[in-house]
Amino acid sequence: MTYSIVARDPVTGCLGVAVQSGVLAIGTRVPAASAGVGAVAAQAGSQLWWRTALLDVLGAGMTAEQAVTALATQPGVAEAQFAVVDSRGGVAAFTGPDCIPAAGHALGDGVSVQGNMMASPTVWPAMLTAYESAGSNDPTPFGLASRLVAALAAAEAEGGDIRGPQAAALLVVGPARGSLSTGDWDDPFLDLRVDDSRDPVADLTHLLTTARAHRHLIKAGTPGVPEEEVVASLRAAAEGAPEDPSALRSAGIGLALRGQAEAFDLLGRALALEPRAARWVRAAAQRKGGPHADALTAWLDDRESPV
Repeated sequence: MTYSIVARDPVTGCLGVAVQSGVLAIGTRVPAASAGVGAVAAQAGSQLWWRTALLDVLGAGMTAEQAVTALATQPGVAEAQFAVVDSRGGVAAFTGPDCIPAAGHALGDGVSVQGNMMASPTVWPAMLTAYESAGSNDPTPFGLASRLVAALAAAEAEGGDIRGPQAAALLVVGPARGSLSTGDWDDPFLDLRVDDSRDPVADLTHLLTTARAHRHLIKAGTPGVPEEEVVASLRAAAEGAPEDPSALRSAGIGLALRGQAEAFDLLGRALALEPRAARWVRAAAQRKGGPHADALTAWLDDRESPV
């Protein structure tokens, strides 16, 4: 009823899992990952707790192959399917004999693809080919994320889930705990979900593009970043998500408070998409103060005054 991919990027050491299914909110059921430990997918007749169990034994020192072999001895695996990639790039997968066909899996270098209840037995091989051929010149975790989503798109092109699509998810963690954190020490780098859609892979692709833009905003707000890099990051955020009011608003405020004239075009577009954001723009100007903030307030006053 689901297809998925687990992988480790040999360049960054990041670990990731992506999944699509004809089941509502599949991101709450199949994928799991822990920075510096591994990434897993448990689907078909798998129990929810198997995801945690697989990560626990990886964290205790088992390899991916050992973890899958151990779980395959448990009752109820005949209708189950699960896959593991460990922090060293070891991969293993299991497809129970009673999984609804087409069902199977394939392993590559640091990657496993698997599917059950597929429209065709070509689905998971197409995923592996897409992942391996996508390549990436992106030395960030987004390189891995893009390849994972490319594998999902290839699966859809081969017919995907025989029932049709409904939900998709993408989870990427760092090579070590805290290495890519944006808050708590073990935050995932990416945790994106499309819970109900007629084209969840396309929606997930859009979310990934937006997430990349928002990552630029995170960099711009990080203490100690040189001012020229802050400005470049704000511009990249707006360019990366030109229809996202949040990215346009945040980039526009940041650029306006630095005296960048392009800010007002960005803010105009943001307010056209979400007029209520004007209150936050005004509040940000009042908090900052100074001549650039005064110019921003004056721009708002002109925009809101009757013609």
